Amino acid sequence: MSTPHVVLVDDEEDLREPLAAYLSDDLDVSEAGSGTELDAVIAARSVDLVVLDVSMPEEDGFSIARRLRASGAPIGIIMLTARRDVADRVAGLELGADDYVMKPVEPRELLARIRSVLRRIADQAQPSATLPAPAPPAAPPGQYATEFWIPTGRGQIRVPIEAIEWIEAAKDYALLHTAERSHMLRVTMAALERDLDPAAMVRVHRSSFVCPAAIVSISQVGRNITLVLNSGASVRVGPQHAAEVRAKLGR
Repeated sequence: MSTPHVVLVDDEEDLREPLAAYLSDDLDVSEAGSGTELDAVIAARSVDLVVLDVSMPEEDGFSIARRLRASGAPIGIIMLTARRDVADRVAGLELGADDYVMKPVEPRELLARIRSVLRRIADQAQPSATLPAPAPPAAPPGQYATEFWIPTGRGQIRVPIEAIEWIEAAKDYALLHTAERSHMLRVTMAALERDLDPAAMVRVHRSSFVCPAAIVSISQVGRNITLVLNSGASVRVGPQHAAEVRAKLGR
């Protein structure tokens, strides 16, 4: 089996080159400083996955992701950005990105996420003798959901509740974060509150739920409380939820 070819697309060489050097031990890595340079790489040889920086001067990562998906090429896409706004992350996933990683990124985490996306692409490329099962109905009244089914451009992904570290929601969509990747689901906060077992996912903010088992530590500076999770993610606790969260977690 050939080594997967991955292209790092970032206009900042001082950030791109160290990542490329680290990933080159396991992957065939090319570098591009713009969408134009990426196009030249793709024209010269096949590409399995691209890591796209969102903020670039000539053409941003969102535009490049849109072009890649419109081309129909079976290329994995991971968005890389320092933007913290959930709306930006949702925009990337809606455009067809397979994952969204925040800067500054730990090279080992990026490598793990690249491998995860490549595995999913390989699995989805295998022919199936059966049709995909229809999405399950919403949890019956009085019962809690045990999984979410996420529609993607390559079919549905089943995400068990116990695999989710935390959820951040805004308006009519939510990002479900597992240790391997993020998934976008169109769902309201009201529906999440109704469907999530409070013992499995604790409400910590007006727009966030966290799995208690995923919490490594709690830090507090003044009135601000932050939860650090197994994946390294940090989730802020809203002031109105702080006392309840500490009571539920027994910390």
